[in-house]
Amino acid sequence: MVIEEAPSSAAHPKVPHELRPGHVFVTLDEEIANFKTEAGLFRKDEEGLEGEFTPFRLRMGVYGQRQMDNQMIRVKLPYGGVNAEQMEAMAVVAEDYSGYRRGHITTRENFQFHFVNLDRTAEVLKILADAGLTTREACGHTVRNVTGCPYAGVSGDGHELFYVTPYLAAYARNMLRNPICQNLPRKWKTAFSCGPTDCAGTPFHDMGFIAKIKRENGREIRGFEVVVGGGLSTMPRKADVVWDFAEADNGEYIRVAEACLKVFDKEGGLDNFLRKNMNKARVKFLLHKIGINEFKKLVQEELDQPWGWEPLDMPALMQLAPEGPTPGAAPNGIRPGEGFDRWVQTNVVKQRQPGFVAVTVTVPLGNISPEQFRGLAAIMRTFAGGNGRTQQNQNLVLRWVHEESLPALHAELKALDLGESEAGLIADTVACPGTDSCKMGITSSQGVGRAITEAVKEWGIDDPLVQQIHIKSSGCPNGCGQHHLAAIGLQGSSFKANGAEIPCADIFLGGGGYVGGAKYGVRVTRVPAKRAPEAIRKIIQYYQDNRSEGEEFVAFVDRVGPKTFDPLLDEFKDVGPVHQDIQAYMDWGKDELFQVIRGEGECAV
Repeated sequence: MVIEEAPSSAAHPKVPHELRPGHVFVTLDEEIANFKTEAGLFRKDEEGLEGEFTPFRLRMGVYGQRQMDNQMIRVKLPYGGVNAEQMEAMAVVAEDYSGYRRGHITTRENFQFHFVNLDRTAEVLKILADAGLTTREACGHTVRNVTGCPYAGVSGDGHELFYVTPYLAAYARNMLRNPICQNLPRKWKTAFSCGPTDCAGTPFHDMGFIAKIKRENGREIRGFEVVVGGGLSTMPRKADVVWDFAEADNGEYIRVAEACLKVFDKEGGLDNFLRKNMNKARVKFLLHKIGINEFKKLVQEELDQPWGWEPLDMPALMQLAPEGPTPGAAPNGIRPGEGFDRWVQTNVVKQRQPGFVAVTVTVPLGNISPEQFRGLAAIMRTFAGGNGRTQQNQNLVLRWVHEESLPALHAELKALDLGESEAGLIADTVACPGTDSCKMGITSSQGVGRAITEAVKEWGIDDPLVQQIHIKSSGCPNGCGQHHLAAIGLQGSSFKANGAEIPCADIFLGGGGYVGGAKYGVRVTRVPAKRAPEAIRKIIQYYQDNRSEGEEFVAFVDRVGPKTFDPLLDEFKDVGPVHQDIQAYMDWGKDELFQVIRGEGECAV
C-alpha cells in the first residue's frame, strides 16, 4: 500500500494562488484520486492496513464515527467564509451522501457531514473541491481550520484596528500542505482577533494573533501580538504571549508561527515527552512543562536559521475575493412580519459602512438541511453579495445587507424556518454532535441542547440580564461545545446507581465567552442529564433572587462563588430504582437504557 506520507523537510509544494472568487484553498485532483485508490486498497485488507490508512484518512479531513462503516467529513472554512456556490455544493452532500441529511456548523467555524460511507467519500471530496472547498488537514495532527471574527471588515464598534481577514487567509494558505506541520505531536488550532478586545478568543487556542498597530517615523505599521499554549478540555489554560509585535505585511507573523510549530514538533527538546502520551500532547502541556521563557528562546533559535529570513509572497497569499452588497436595487416593499422587531433587536448590527447591516441567521444547534442550504444560497445572492460567514456560536452571518431590505430578508428566512431571533442569547444553545455520532461522546449534547432551548422558551423569562446568559453543551470532557466558555456549561458524564448507569451533566458556571475568552467556568456539581433543564432553572432563579442591582450573571457567580450552587442542586441528584425512575436512566432523544459506549478518539492514535 503506497500511502501519501507527510514530508519532513521537502520544500512547500507549489500550489497556484490564482483562485476563483471566494476560494481560499486549492484542492488538488491527484489528492482525491489518491484517496479513492487508498480507500479501495484499505477495503481489501482493512485489518492489515488500519494503522497506515487512519492517519492518511484523517489528514484528508475524514473522521471515523462511533457507528461502524460511517465517516464524518469536515470542511475547512478559514475565517468562516462561504459563498452561495459552496452552500449549494454542501446541499448536494447533505442530501445525497449524509445519512443525517444535514450539515453541521461547528464551534471551529467548519461544516461537518455525518454518516457518509467510506466508499463514497472521494465523490464528496470532488463535489466540495469543484466549489473551491477542501477537507485537507481538517483533522489529524496538523494546523486545523483558522477561526476569526465574522464582523471583521465591517464592525462599527471601534474594536477593529485593521482588516485581519487577508492576513488570516495568508496564514491558512501557507500552512496547508506545509511540510513543517503534517505530523505534529497533536492538532494545532488558531484564531485571529481584530484588536485589543480579542473578539475571536485567542487565549484558549494553541496559537492566537491579536491585531496591533505601532508607529515609527510617522508611519503606521500593522502587526500582531502572538500568543501560544491556550486550550480547554481537561486542563483549561490561558495562552502566553510569545511575541509582542510581529509585523503583518512582510509576513513576520507567519515566520514566528512556523518557528513555534517547529519547536512544538521537536517537543521543546524533550525526547518524546509529548508523543509518548497523546492525551497530553497539546502545546499547552509543553508550555506547562518548560515555561514561556524557554519556549521563547527556542523560537528565537529557530528564527535565527536561514529559513527564518526567506521572504514570503504576501500579495499572493493574501488574495481574497471582494465582498460587498449585491449589485442593483435593494429588495424591499415587504411589511415587517411577526417577530420582526425582536429579530432586529437580537440578530442585526449596524456596519460601519452607512446603510448596511450584518445579520446573524440563528441556526438551531448549527444544523442545516439540504433545503435550507439551497435557500440560504439564494438569500446570500439576493441580499449579501453572495457571501456569508459561519461563527463560533454555530450561526451564519450575512454581511452587506441593505438596512431597508430587512423585512424582506426576515420573511425569506422565516420561510426556511431560520427566522428565529435570540442570536447569542440564552435560547441560542451551542452543542457539539455528542453521542449522535462522535466516538468520544458520553452523552447526547445535541439532545440536551434541544431540551434546554425548548425549556427556555417555555419559561418565557424576559429579564434582559437572564437573556444574556449563554449555555453550551459538550458530550464529553474534550469540550468541542466549548462549555468552559459558557456562563452555564454542561459536560457529558455518567455515574452508576442501583446497578445501572445514568447519563449526567457536569455543570460549569462562570465562563466569560469568546471575547477575551480567558475566563473559564468552574465545575459546580453533577446532575442526571434529564434533570439538567430543571437544574438550570434553579440556578437562574437563585441568581434573580440574590443579585445586586444590574449585576450580570458571571459577576454574580464570581461574587458568591461557584460552589455556592452545589447544595442548591441537591434535589436533582437522587435517583430512584429503574422501575420507579426509568427516564433518568435514558439519555435525551433515546428510548433505551443508557450505557457508556466510548471509543478512542482517532486523533489520539
